[in-house]
Amino acid sequence: MRRKDREIRELDQLENILKECDAVRIGAQDEAGLFIVPMNFGYRLEGEKLTLFVHSAPEGRKVEAFRQRGMVAFEMDCGHALRSADTACGHSFTYCSIMGSGVIRPLMSQEEKKAGLGAIMEHMTGRTWDFPDESVDRTAVFALEVSQWTGKSNQAG
Repeated sequence: MRRKDREIRELDQLENILKECDAVRIGAQDEAGLFIVPMNFGYRLEGEKLTLFVHSAPEGRKVEAFRQRGMVAFEMDCGHALRSADTACGHSFTYCSIMGSGVIRPLMSQEEKKAGLGAIMEHMTGRTWDFPDESVDRTAVFALEVSQWTGKSNQAG
């Protein structure tokens, strides 16, 4: 990271960004090339170990790529605001972001899928939910096991 003064290293600050963001963009590759897909997500943070959870219909390009259990990159950001100035070059943009990479894998069992869906719904709604088996059976759920991640903030006034 070029701007070390903007790097976020404290886990509580990184988790605050995770809590604030409502979408993650996942970059993957398949035989057709590179692609990026925005998705709602949930997460589990155990110590410094971060796992992101996403869900999808059971078919499609991203699902096929994610089922390959390959390395993906991800990005999420929040806290957007334009900081205006008297000159064009004096303008700036505030944000907080997290970027990283890891291996994405499909969750196979009902128990794993329900746990992943539970993490997503808890993150998005702030509460716990029950999931009917029939709905879980029709849903693809993935865990992105993060191997490296970093945070960045440009919030200074």
